[in-house]
Amino acid sequence: MYRELTLDTLIFSDQSTLELIRIMTSQEQAVSRHIAVRDAMIPVSSGQTFFDAMRAVGINSFELGLDPNCGLLYITNDEGETPFSVADEASTALFKARIEREGAGVCAVLLGTDFSGPDAEAHIQWAVRATRAAHELGAPAVRLDPLTANRELSMPQIRDNFVRSVEQVLAQTEETGISFGIENHGAVGNDPEFLDGVFERVGNPRLGMTLDIGNFYWSGFPLSELYGVIEHFAPRARHTHMKSIAYPAEMRDTRRETGYEYGRYCAPLDQGDIDMARVVSALRSAGYAGALCVENEALSKFAAEERSDVVRREVELLRAVDSQIQSQ
Repeated sequence: MYRELTLDTLIFSDQSTLELIRIMTSQEQAVSRHIAVRDAMIPVSSGQTFFDAMRAVGINSFELGLDPNCGLLYITNDEGETPFSVADEASTALFKARIEREGAGVCAVLLGTDFSGPDAEAHIQWAVRATRAAHELGAPAVRLDPLTANRELSMPQIRDNFVRSVEQVLAQTEETGISFGIENHGAVGNDPEFLDGVFERVGNPRLGMTLDIGNFYWSGFPLSELYGVIEHFAPRARHTHMKSIAYPAEMRDTRRETGYEYGRYCAPLDQGDIDMARVVSALRSAGYAGALCVENEALSKFAAEERSDVVRREVELLRAVDSQIQSQ
């Protein structure tokens, strides 16, 4: 189902056969794009391009991180001196041509927005341009961050600032149809009261979640309660971050302090506590048909030469689980 098919290497007797193969290839790519990896977590070895590394972990879809100038955070232009950018239509078209040549696609655009910080207005315009770039690239969603550097604000203040800002972004990008996923990120962003409050006040179906399953566990929810939280927010999923944590057995079902020794216990999906089959089933049952996007924050624990295999195992795990669920 996931075999590579290269039209350039085949000869066909008629145009209808060629068109049929093109359709089949498109369908295979659509299936494989259910699994993606965040660009920052695709291990690029010496002598590899980003796209070589992408294929090495078994995917053709990735989440694209952008800086506030809409430059690419992790993908370099190995074919020229000008860095890749999506700051305008022309530069976006150049990058799109490259990813199309590589047989790749962007599952979502990631932004580190701060709508309560001193640059909030600039971040609104950043999000607007990034959303238009996502539309130009064919990416269905943009990840927004509720985190703020302003530690003096209360949760209601952060919520209201986020609501005011995202409403402006929604209004200025209505023609794109692109969805937004607020990530459950940070102590405030993982509070269900905060998230429900944002959705209640905005009331626009284009705003949903970048549902990060590991972050809810990071925030302190016991494992037995985690799945209920995920099921609660699954209908709002517009994008995902799939990661896990491996706590000692005696700690899994306790209420831990937020972020408890995350660097020590974060783990690949196949070594963590979270039941991927249960999570994927909840997402698909809720109607989420988008990418399951790996975000492995444990890669630094592995030797450089091991990292590609670690991510590939995660991709294969999610692909197997998703395939089984879709066949039921």
